[in-house]
Amino acid sequence: MNSIFEKNINALKLKNEELAQKILTHIVTDVPQIVQENGFYNLIYKNIYLHNKENPLAEAKEIFSGATNDPVSIHVIYGLGLGYLFQIATSNSQGTVILYEPDLNILRIVFTLVDFSNDIFKKNVFITNNIEKVGEYIYQKSNTKNNPLLLSTIGTRSLNEKDFDKLVETLHKMVGMYTLDRKYTQKRFYPSLAHLIYNIPKLVTEIPLTTIKDVYKNKTAVIVSAGPSLDKNIETLKKYRDNYVLIVVGTAMKTLAKHQIKPDFLCIIELFDSSKQIEGLDLSDINFVTEPASNKNYRLFKFKNVFSHVSDNFPVNKFWQEITGIETSEYYSKGTVSYTALNIARILGCSKIILVGQDLAYLEGQCYSKDSAYKDLECFFNKESNRWEIRAKNFENFRDTISTNIDINKRELIAKNRLKSLNSSLYYVKGINGDMLPTESVYAAFIPPMVEFAKKYDDREYINTSLVGAQIDGFKNLPLEEALKDSPFVEKNDLKINYTYDINRIYLGIKNYIEKFSEAINKIQEGQNLVRKIKNEIKRNRSINVDILKILKNLSSNFIDLSTNYAKENQLFEYITISERIELDYEMKMLKEFNLENVATIIEKFSNYYNTAEKRIYAINKLLNLSLGKINEIINTKSE
Repeated sequence: MNSIFEKNINALKLKNEELAQKILTHIVTDVPQIVQENGFYNLIYKNIYLHNKENPLAEAKEIFSGATNDPVSIHVIYGLGLGYLFQIATSNSQGTVILYEPDLNILRIVFTLVDFSNDIFKKNVFITNNIEKVGEYIYQKSNTKNNPLLLSTIGTRSLNEKDFDKLVETLHKMVGMYTLDRKYTQKRFYPSLAHLIYNIPKLVTEIPLTTIKDVYKNKTAVIVSAGPSLDKNIETLKKYRDNYVLIVVGTAMKTLAKHQIKPDFLCIIELFDSSKQIEGLDLSDINFVTEPASNKNYRLFKFKNVFSHVSDNFPVNKFWQEITGIETSEYYSKGTVSYTALNIARILGCSKIILVGQDLAYLEGQCYSKDSAYKDLECFFNKESNRWEIRAKNFENFRDTISTNIDINKRELIAKNRLKSLNSSLYYVKGINGDMLPTESVYAAFIPPMVEFAKKYDDREYINTSLVGAQIDGFKNLPLEEALKDSPFVEKNDLKINYTYDINRIYLGIKNYIEKFSEAINKIQEGQNLVRKIKNEIKRNRSINVDILKILKNLSSNFIDLSTNYAKENQLFEYITISERIELDYEMKMLKEFNLENVATIIEKFSNYYNTAEKRIYAINKLLNLSLGKINEIINTKSE
């Protein structure tokens, strides 16, 4: 084995064993040609120079110099070539370098020519030939303040022009998903935890959905969303109503109710209060499926049964799983209620899953079904701004639909902000007919998880009846009539399940966390004292001296101990401080010069972290004690 090749492979095995094995066993079918021109080596592959003919090193330096380079940067290098750009990046990047080279021919040959072992060994360097792996690496390193930067030579892009365009589109969608997920992580953990803890007295009456696993085995499920195409399928839904299990998401419930179509299951998982979607409806004969941390107001409605879908990949649910001991591996979600509905249908055992109103695009000016909760939204092309925009046809109706706040000014602000958000995130997706359709970036981000779901659970049939919306690979595109005509009759099932939780275990679990928070308060107060001390020193000296830097070092140690070591022991602490922790961690990484202004700024971040943590601990402890008292009442009632 070539010594250079062996060094590269051994280094790669430590980072990506699977790729190393692929390269080892790969038989080259198209050999790249190495040439020397103008004092530089170059690579010709499929009759294309992969680097600049005149000066490939200068080309690489120029490409990298145009990229943002700081400790949180993510530099995605598309194409290895002879490694000029890759090695410039690994030598200079302050952040993360991800090499994506999909062609094993190039990897196999170039690994015998150039020693990359020192580059590969670096902790901030990742190599893959798989776009999904690129996504994993980006997700590991991304936050809401950075986006990956795609760097490549003109030659590499020319070699794979179609693949490059597809890569850009794929990365765009990935970043959309990850940004959504990160924002959800940062902004939703604390309120989600607060809702979950508040909901505990109700949660103990809710039935884990897996207790009715496969109850509709080999039956057909129809999942109804509120896309514009729903309106065209109403009569067909009525015609075959006895031949499928009907799962509806909240936004489409009023449309079905208007047409006297009763679902078997209603699914709402939102943290914010969207109870307006179902307000005024008789839901007493409908099963409700929700998450433990969903808004408390949904539990004020009377349902036939309430089933709990405890998504295993939503960290806050780990708390509920821990104190109850329930199994959560069957539950999975991707932040969209339609994905949760897919998983509900899978758990129920349905062998054919049909989507209705799952357009994921704005069609003929409509954003939602004409009878849905958000019927007042429309998408139109503004000739003055030369772009698609979203507006409310009746702003007052939209304002009063989107929020239940009693203050009209606050409702108006919420509605305006929602419109602003929708317009700032307009995106285009490939339609079923091959055209590009306007949509919201969040909807575009929903498509890959649904494709992934169909691929992961490929033991059943998936059908999308939109016919005019976004293309969802893995789903057949069929009219609803054709999709339902052979579906067997579904017998009615009251689903009366006798399920009880270990209430004593829940009581002890809550009590344990109340006791854990006392340790955090001590550490927080220590950090607050250090913040006050360093502020006084800065005020007194008006400059940065050794004493201030020593206090800053102690403050950093306290933060690391609290946010890392203690947070491992108390997962609730991590959930309530994650947003501020990520913000502070980012600022610490970006701190390059310890001048007065920079130190004062980061001290304010420390102050915010400790003060927010203290405030939230008291709030969470209050909720824990409230739920503990109600659980204790349940225990006492049972013992009487």
